Parts: sequence; structure tokens; C-alpha cells
Amino acid sequence: MALPLAMAIGCTQGTAGGPGVDDKSVEKPTYGQAENTFNLSVPVMSSSLQQGVATDVTVGIKRAENFDQDVTLVFADLPKGVTVEPASAVIGHGDEDAKIVFKVGDETAVGDYVVKVTGQPKSGADAVVDMKFSVSAKDSFTISLPYLSTSLKQGETKEFVVGISRDKTFDEDVTLKFSEMPKGVTIDNEAPVIKRGESEAKLMLTGSEDAALGNFSIDVTGHPVTGADSVKQFKLSVVKP
Repeated sequence: MALPLAMAIGCTQGTAGGPGVDDKSVEKPTYGQAENTFNLSVPVMSSSLQQGVATDVTVGIKRAENFDQDVTLVFADLPKGVTVEPASAVIGHGDEDAKIVFKVGDETAVGDYVVKVTGQPKSGADAVVDMKFSVSAKDSFTISLPYLSTSLKQGETKEFVVGISRDKTFDEDVTLKFSEMPKGVTIDNEAPVIKRGESEAKLMLTGSEDAALGNFSIDVTGHPVTGADSVKQFKLSVVKP
């Protein structure tokens, strides 16, 4: 499953393409785009990718007057271990963008990169834009939570297990932290530690007699001694007895 990249598509537009680029009869404006041209747009800020993770990235298009062609996207200078799907995405003539999946291999070198994105129209010049992204190290552990929503009755106490999956080189203690709980719901230990060599923490959830009813999402963060946190979302449903 690909993770969405919450990043604005902004004014990083590179070089324009389309028939209007080379048409001497088309007056070039002082500002903005010439008629029958287009620009590609990519995230203004450097996109953040991670080893071993697939991430959705959006490439947009800004069309000038009279340009309504399909545009095929081609990616060049990808670092070793990084692939894009589809390899040649098409922004249809009625579309405003294309969703691309960047897949980063486990062994891709950590660092900053610049990929050249070319938009090829049916006719006219290509448009080119540079897209910057960084690759960070993969998580050395992941938090595991119940797949289905956990149901808790008002006035009930129930066991809740948080598991951990460790890479073979990861042997640190991990402290668990929880985002705000629903009104009237408490946990017996707000900062439990999964010790080195352990695979889970068993906790107790308690709902008061007047606990807030409804469906809730609670972020569970695993904080190691060193390195990046791992965050998962816990689904909790509080119901009447």
C-alpha cells in the first residue's frame, strides 16, 4: 500500500512545453504562459521518501489557452533502487494532474536527490521540471495493533495489547505514547516501555460509566532510544453496556 504524500503542488514549474514554445506567430507575454503551451508542477518543498516504502506523489499540469493535448510523463536520473509506477504516466487532456507511486528499495542510499520529469505532448516541445526528494532510513521497528476496531463498554475494563516487530539489528527499548483519549477512557500506564527482547506490552483500558460514546482514532507512537519513531493508529469504539 502506498502512503500519500501530503505536499502542496506549487510553482516549481521548470521549462514550458507545447506547440506555442516554437511558434513565432504566438506573442510571448511578459508574465504568465504563452498560448498553446503547458508547464508541469511538482511539490515546492523536497518530497520525503523512505527506504522500503511506496509513496504517492502528484505531478500537476498548468495549461495555457488552446493547449488540450495528452501529456506523457517520463522520469530520468532516478537513484538506484527507486522506481516509479506507472513508468510512463499520462495526464489526459481533461486532467489536472497524475498520481505517481515512488517505490524505494531497502538498499537505496539515504540522501538528497533531483529527478528530471519530462512532459511529452503529442506535438510541440517537451516541458521539463526538476523534482527534489530525500530518502530516509527505513523504520527499524514497527508497532502492531488490533486490525479491527476495539470495542469498549461504558463501565468496562479490557486488556489492550501493543506489539512490536523488530528488524534483526534493532534491540532497543521502545516507549509508547498515546494521543488524547476519549473523555472518560483511561489507560493504566500512559508511557509503558517495551523492553529489549520483549515483543509486546499488555495494557488495560477502562471506560467510565459516562465515557463518551462513539468511534475514535488514537495515535500510538513508539519512541526508541535512538532513531525515528513509529506511529500507528488505534481504532476504539465506546458503546453502551
